[in-house]
Amino acid sequence: MFSEPSTISLLCECVHLPSKYTIEQVREVYNKVCNTSGYENFIRTSTGARIEKQGAGGGGFSRLTFAGDRLQFAEDHMGTTAEQFGKKVRTVLGEALPELGISAILVQQVTVRAVCAPNAFTSAAEFLASSIFRVPQDDLREFERPASLHGFRLAFPATREQPEAFNVRVESYLRDPRSLYIENVGTFKAPIPSGNLEKIERQIGATSDFIAAKIIPFLAQYDRRGVE
Repeated sequence: MFSEPSTISLLCECVHLPSKYTIEQVREVYNKVCNTSGYENFIRTSTGARIEKQGAGGGGFSRLTFAGDRLQFAEDHMGTTAEQFGKKVRTVLGEALPELGISAILVQQVTVRAVCAPNAFTSAAEFLASSIFRVPQDDLREFERPASLHGFRLAFPATREQPEAFNVRVESYLRDPRSLYIENVGTFKAPIPSGNLEKIERQIGATSDFIAAKIIPFLAQYDRRGVE
């Protein structure tokens, strides 16, 4: 069995109609959410502004960027779970949208990045080469140099029954050769009015759950030696 996936990064991009909100309005949003959502710094940018908090030792960050036609949330190496992230996004949007005069989110894109490790193999590269791809070492000799089979992608287009699209990337994790890096990008195109932000929270959860409930069981089928 694979190890439980550990979330390392979460992103949520909420696209809205272009809005000419002022820097004073953005600063007012910052004043409302800096205590409840943990942001500490306010920074003006060429396209608007961002508010953020650096992780301990500078190893991660929590960030919200205002870009004129979208709000971009990011939690990177902050120990934040998808459930916590979903609640944070819903809470901040509940304060920000009325203040900025935004009535609806038109498109939402959620990215969840996680790592996990196989048990039957000493490294993710060995798992991918020997069990997923099953390419004989002799076939790689054509390259006349060492070769590593690095990863693959899976695409799940939207359907009538499942209107969200998922794009999954699986590859060996550069920071830890034993672990696999899994990224799922969920795209949700149904507009969400400002009074129904619980839907955005649920969509963040659905993108994360797809890794745990679908991708990990798929990979676990190959986590054994001598897969036929």
